[in-house]
Amino acid sequence: MIPLGLDDIAEVVGGKVLRCEQPHTVLVTSVSSDSRQLSQGDMFIALKGPNFDGHRFVAKAAEMGCSVALVESEQEVDIPQLLVTDCYKAMGLLAAFVKQQVKPKTVAITGSSGKTTVKEMVAAILSQLGSVLATKGNFNNEIGVPLTLLRLEPQHQYAVIELGANHIGEIAYTTALTKPDVAVINNIAAAHLEGFGDLCGVARAKGEIYEGLSESGVAIYNQDTPYTEKWQWRLTDKKVRTFSCVKQADCYCSNIRINDLGFSSFTLHTAEGEIDITVPVPGRHNVCNAVAAAAVALEFGASLEQIKSGLAGMAPVKGRLNIVNLATSMTLIDDSYNANVESTKAAVELLSGYKGRRILILGDMAELGEDARRYHQDIGEHALALGVDNVLTLGVLSQSASSVYDGNGAHFSQRDKLLAHLIELCAGEQQNITILVKGSRSARMEQVVQDIKSWRNSEKESTC
Repeated sequence: MIPLGLDDIAEVVGGKVLRCEQPHTVLVTSVSSDSRQLSQGDMFIALKGPNFDGHRFVAKAAEMGCSVALVESEQEVDIPQLLVTDCYKAMGLLAAFVKQQVKPKTVAITGSSGKTTVKEMVAAILSQLGSVLATKGNFNNEIGVPLTLLRLEPQHQYAVIELGANHIGEIAYTTALTKPDVAVINNIAAAHLEGFGDLCGVARAKGEIYEGLSESGVAIYNQDTPYTEKWQWRLTDKKVRTFSCVKQADCYCSNIRINDLGFSSFTLHTAEGEIDITVPVPGRHNVCNAVAAAAVALEFGASLEQIKSGLAGMAPVKGRLNIVNLATSMTLIDDSYNANVESTKAAVELLSGYKGRRILILGDMAELGEDARRYHQDIGEHALALGVDNVLTLGVLSQSASSVYDGNGAHFSQRDKLLAHLIELCAGEQQNITILVKGSRSARMEQVVQDIKSWRNSEKESTC
């Protein structure tokens, strides 16, 4: 964050300084809403929600060395406090101010799936052009986006901001703070339906990203995705670019090749020419994510060679189709970070391309509304049609996927029993085994991944 005096912050957010006679002497260089992750001199933001209240941790924040607390009521703690009526709104105002001061060239990215991967791809390409700030992890909501913008520092020339949402109006708010030069919708699919009602609601919500574009801003969208008419009316006064994986567009691909491990190469076509690209993350769907990233990078002046080099140097995203070799003949595909219908089907398609026994371990996919069980059943039917050998499920809703499999499906409510069944399935298997683990954040499927790794590590130790 750019250094700001407490008096300047008070003016930006319309707050009142308490317990500090000389606010101009208090310098804030970073902020945090988590008292467990405070650094010396941070401003602690005491956010409140239905199930938490940051004001309970102001005293702890003071012990950790925070320089000031942003609060909605004065606390009996002897540190400078900035009193506001709404900490969320104050945080947003400050984030927008910091963004305005730093003035990085900015892209905002949303979509039902793939937005985190596109974000990482864009950041990898733009890092060849200058200093880049990108969203960390899943800091993409109405709390995470302001906190991301508050990380901006004077050296940042580019900002790559991911915008997620689970209700109407959330992206309108975060894009208003972000004010992107380029805004992209990666795709529309079944995700967060409890908050949006249906796919039309999803499309309308994603279309809010174009509201915050600057006058000279560029709107980019996936020409292959449905419901584009839901945001076309927002684009009448915007510069528009399209990308596609199946037909000609401003940026598109052809000649897709996929190797035995699921990694892809393709030819990228643009107005600047064409170039062969290799995608460093597996799955055919990541070809389209790479094309989206290329479309964005071109708007910031990246060359085709920089696009190719940037994608080649992209670091893997934790929990996103990470390939782990558990043994000579056993592979784990860790896609446990999150899940919706489209991303799960794409992961299953990747799994189906492997040789030998293929096992899907699926946790519940969250926020799919009243048709949630049907969507889980669709995953089971999709896996069955693609020849996946076994489906093991964990949770509640996911049982609708394994039930499709009759004798080759099994449902569990406990991880240890699922692991025991998996071990039994793998015992004595002579062919290659590939295991895909997938589920929403709430399903905590990363714990299943750790269970499998621990099992394999113990097996290795026992044979030493």
